[in-house]
Amino acid sequence: MKVDLVKLRIGDKDREFYVRPQSSDTAVVDQIFVDLPFNISKLLRFPDLEEFLNTARATGKRPLIVDGGANIGATSVYLSAQCQDAFIVAIEPEASNFQLLVENTKGMPVLPLPCALAASPQRVRVIDVGEGFWGFQTRSVADEEVSEDDVSCVTINEIFATHQMDYFPFIVKIDIEGGEKELFRQHTEWIEKTPLIIIELHDWLLPRQGVALPFLRCIGQFDRDFVYIGEHIFSIANKLDILLPPRD
Repeated sequence: MKVDLVKLRIGDKDREFYVRPQSSDTAVVDQIFVDLPFNISKLLRFPDLEEFLNTARATGKRPLIVDGGANIGATSVYLSAQCQDAFIVAIEPEASNFQLLVENTKGMPVLPLPCALAASPQRVRVIDVGEGFWGFQTRSVADEEVSEDDVSCVTINEIFATHQMDYFPFIVKIDIEGGEKELFRQHTEWIEKTPLIIIELHDWLLPRQGVALPFLRCIGQFDRDFVYIGEHIFSIANKLDILLPPRD
């Protein structure tokens, strides 16, 4: 795999970052580090989130961020710089993207997982639909059809449970190219534990397939704000105090 090395200026530090030339990787870097779609400090409720973080940190735990659909790691790198004490679980099912994700997050508090994000444990197939390296989709496969190239799925409930001793949920970012249709159909207990959910919906990419409906039906049951910025919905819990981790 041919890659180019670029240097990113993040805060007062330079960081090396690998991209594939003449690919969607360049657009990803521009989007994340130039357009700044995940700059949560521009939210009117940022002071609320900051107060939540400071109070939660006083319990001795650190913020947990889930980057669902991590691609080559740009969002993980950006969010790590924005919340420097956070532990990030970065989920990416496509093999070549995952390889760059691992390289681009080396030395950072980021755990890359070569999985897909789903509502329940299962195996899925990664599908190239011709949208570039940032447009891979996944399809469920029956047990009798599973091949060695298919990937396992991880759930947000599982991630929260695995890391609950040392971390408290802060952000779940979801950009999984239509996979949100399956993700929000069941086992959504994690929503009421998550202060900030950032999601891109994909009805624009998959018309008449109702990929956004499970999210809209599910999230409407919770007491949360909904803020639209660019391609993303920022869903913020209105009662952040009840999400604080207990003191030991």
